[in-house]
Amino acid sequence: MKVRGGWTPNMELRSSHEGRQVKCLTADEGHVWMHCYDDLPAPVRQRLASGRFNICPACLQNDAQSMAKKQRLKRPTVAIYLAAIKIIEQQLDGSNCGEST
Repeated sequence: MKVRGGWTPNMELRSSHEGRQVKCLTADEGHVWMHCYDDLPAPVRQRLASGRFNICPACLQNDAQSMAKKQRLKRPTVAIYLAAIKIIEQQLDGSNCGEST
């Protein structure tokens, strides 16, 4: 499975000072994307909350939807969300294990 490119260890540095709290592909501040967090399944919210990085839930949702579509699913499963988080974290760690598009 793949996620979009752009998930890099220092990606938040291109954001405003207020936006540097989160790993977001569009460099948005938290108030812009926080509403997406509430739409995620509880296990996914828990995984994001316990993760090493503050990953933007809107960006995660976009990647997970793309992954689901490639599997011909209407919406992402919890397993797809968790796989996307794992790949994103690998890329944020600077690991070459994560795949990107």
